[in-house]
Amino acid sequence: MVIDLTGKIALVTGGARGIGRETSLRLAEAGARVVINYQKSLEAAEALKAELAGRGLETDLFQADVSKPEEVDALFARIRDRHGRLDILVNNAGIIKDTLLLNMDLSDWDRVHDVNLKGAFLCTRAAAELMMLHHAGKIINIASVGAIRGGRGQTNYASSKGGLLAFTRACAVELGSKGIQVNAVLPGMIQTDMSRLVRKRAGETLLERIPMGRFGEPTEVAHLVVFLASDRADYITGQAIAVDGGFSVA
Repeated sequence: MVIDLTGKIALVTGGARGIGRETSLRLAEAGARVVINYQKSLEAAEALKAELAGRGLETDLFQADVSKPEEVDALFARIRDRHGRLDILVNNAGIIKDTLLLNMDLSDWDRVHDVNLKGAFLCTRAAAELMMLHHAGKIINIASVGAIRGGRGQTNYASSKGGLLAFTRACAVELGSKGIQVNAVLPGMIQTDMSRLVRKRAGETLLERIPMGRFGEPTEVAHLVVFLASDRADYITGQAIAVDGGFSVA
């Protein structure tokens, strides 16, 4: 199945590393002009931009902490000024601060929710305003199987991603009549820098719980995001789709 996103403007938050990097790459390969948002990963963002430029694919870089309203406002002002529209938003920016519940500082709880959930809210609200101008748009929220399957030390992370699923469903209801589809992707244990410590500590145990017997690759998540961002998914909204090798149903 060939997906053509030529002429589309896409924003990927946290788009320079891991799943975000692969998503930015695959969207650009499908023809979209991708705005790659990053917070601290300037070197990785510039390397990705250079890689895509070498293939004749143009991208934009913009540094912003998506949990800060003023920085999100600046990001979307740049998109409006430069492109005049936004067709695809991938809310990928996310962090983990794993700690057992009784040892968790309030600051760790707040920071994870600020980035993972508040950041998605701020970006979605701004994106919806642009998308409604053209009565069309795709919003894909990168959640986690942790939202539906508990894990030790992840009360902050799991609740933020669970909130993102509820947010996805509510947004789908509100925005459906505006021509905007909103869906969530739930990655399982994907081979990224973020998951490295967990895989190192409990890799063999985790593999025993994954029916397919292996960890996922970022590109396997990105391929689903590209599909959901395309017109092939025009009648899909409010859904949460796992990419986890069967982990969530085992």
